[in-house]
Amino acid sequence: MNKNIVAVCENEASAKALQESGKELGFNIKCEIQNKSNIQNEISAKEISESATVLFVISYEVEDIQNIERFIDREYYEVEPKFVIDNAKAVLKEISSELN
Repeated sequence: MNKNIVAVCENEASAKALQESGKELGFNIKCEIQNKSNIQNEISAKEISESATVLFVISYEVEDIQNIERFIDREYYEVEPKFVIDNAKAVLKEISSELN
C-alpha cells in the first residue's frame, strides 16, 4: 500500500499533529500550510502524483484553496483542523482503512 499522503493544512498545529502521528503509523506525510494569501512549504506536483491521497485540513471551502488545480483528479479527504489536532491518529487510521 502507498503510504504517502499530502495535506493542505490551514495551521501549523494540524500539520505538526499529522506529521507526528504519521511517523508513528508509518505514513510519509508532506504538509503545506495555507492561511490568508500565503502558502508555506508548497507541495510539488511530483509529491502530489506520488501520493495515495490528498488530505485537506481546513475550515473553509475546498474551492478556496490556492492553486487548487494541482489536486484535480486526485482522491481527497476533507477534515476540520480541530479533529486532526485532537486525534490525528484516528483520522489517519480511518483514511488507511478506506485506502485498503
